[in-house]
Amino acid sequence: MKKSLKVHGAWLGISAIAFVIGFKFFPSANETNSNGKSTSQREISEGNNGADKVAGGLSGKKEVASNGLDTKSQDSLNQLSELDIETLGQKLQSSTNPIDRRLAFSQLLEGLTAENALLIRDQIKGFDPNSAEFKEFHYAWGAVGGTEAIMFGVDTVEPDMQPALSGWASSDPQKAIAWFEGLDMENDSSFDPLLKDRKMKAEDLRNHLMSGLVQGLSNSDPDLAIDYVKEVLDSGNRAGYGLMHAPISAMIQSSEPLDAAQWASQLEQGPIRNTAMSRTADNYAKKDFEAAKEWAESIGSSEGVERVIDPVTRNWASRDPESALEWVSTLPEGDAQHSGTAAALSQWAGKDPTAASDYLAEMSDSPMRNAAISGFSNRLVWENPQAAMTWASSISGNEQLRNDVMSRVGKSWQRKDPKGAAAWNAENPGVIPEGK
Repeated sequence: MKKSLKVHGAWLGISAIAFVIGFKFFPSANETNSNGKSTSQREISEGNNGADKVAGGLSGKKEVASNGLDTKSQDSLNQLSELDIETLGQKLQSSTNPIDRRLAFSQLLEGLTAENALLIRDQIKGFDPNSAEFKEFHYAWGAVGGTEAIMFGVDTVEPDMQPALSGWASSDPQKAIAWFEGLDMENDSSFDPLLKDRKMKAEDLRNHLMSGLVQGLSNSDPDLAIDYVKEVLDSGNRAGYGLMHAPISAMIQSSEPLDAAQWASQLEQGPIRNTAMSRTADNYAKKDFEAAKEWAESIGSSEGVERVIDPVTRNWASRDPESALEWVSTLPEGDAQHSGTAAALSQWAGKDPTAASDYLAEMSDSPMRNAAISGFSNRLVWENPQAAMTWASSISGNEQLRNDVMSRVGKSWQRKDPKGAAAWNAENPGVIPEGK
C-alpha cells in the first residue's frame, strides 16, 4: 500500500549549515535494498525504489481550480499528476508573487512521493543549493525515500545528501542510524564519485553526513540525539563538539525556558551538559530575566552552576552592570561568583570602559577583583590592548591566573595588532606564547 506525505508545523534549522523552519514528517522511510546496499541514482530514475509514501496533506481542502490544476477530491490525498507538478513548477519559477511561489512549493511537497521525487526536483534544480526550498525538498524526499534520496546526491555537485539524511533521521531514527553506522565508504563503489572522482576524504564526508543525521534526530527526539552525540564524543571523534548544538537548539526552541534549563541540568556531567546549561540559561535570561535569576539562585553551589551564573549575569550587566555585580557579590565565594564577576566586567567594558575601570580601581585585592580584571581585560584588549595587558598584569595573589589572563590578552593582541604585540613582547619576552 502506498502512502503520501504530510507536511505541517516546523522543522529546526542547522547552525552552521542553516536549515530553515518549515516542515515535520511522520512516515517510515524505506530501507536499503535486499543486498544491503543503497539504491543508485540510475535505479531511482528507473523506478526501482520500492519506497512507501506517507499519509497527509497541508490542508483538508484542495483549492486547485485557482492554480489551474485538475480538481481532486480530498480523498486523493494530494497525489499529483505530471501536469500538476509541471504547472506548480512553472508558478514556482516564474511568479513574481512570493506568496504564490511559497504556496506552489508547499503543494509540491504535499504531493511528494518517492516515485515522483525526481520530477519535482526538476522544478527546483535552478535554485540556489543553499536556499530554503532546496534544503526543504531534500529533507522531505529523505523522509519518504530514505537511502534512495540520500544516495542520489552522490552524483550531484549540490549538497543533497546531508538534508536528505536529516529528513530520514527525523522520520525513522533507528533505521537512519543503522544505515549510517553500517557505511563502509572506502569499500563501497557507490561513493566513488565523491571519494575518487571529487577527491573528498571519507572522514570529511562521514562527518558531513553525521551532522545531517544528528539534526534529524534532534528534530524528532533531542534526547536520542544527545545520546548519539555522547557516543561520538566517547569514541574520541572531536566532531561531536560541533554536533551537540543541534539537540540543544531543538530543546530550546520546542520547550518553555524553565523546562529547557531543567532538562539541561539533568544531563550527565560532561561537555554536552556544560554547553546545554550555558545556552539554556542564556535563552532563559533573554526571555524572562527575573525568573532566570531565581532559577540560578535555586541551583546553589551544585556542580556546573557557573554555567548558569555567567549568562544570567552577562544579560543583566548589559543593562545594569553595577546591579549585576551587587547580586554576584551575594553569591557564595567560588567559581560561580568569579565567573559572574568576569562576565559582568566584560559586558561593562564593552559599554563604558572608563566607568568599568573606575569601578575596578575602587575594588580591594581579592579573588573577586582578580576575576573582574580577567573579564575586563579580555574585552578591553580589542579597544586598548596595552591597557588591557597592564590591567592583566595587576592580578595579585594568583600567579597562575595572572599568567593565563596575560597569555589570553596577548593572543588577542596578536590577532588585532601583530606589530604592536610583537613590539611589546620583545620588551616582555615569554608572556605571549610564540607562534600564537
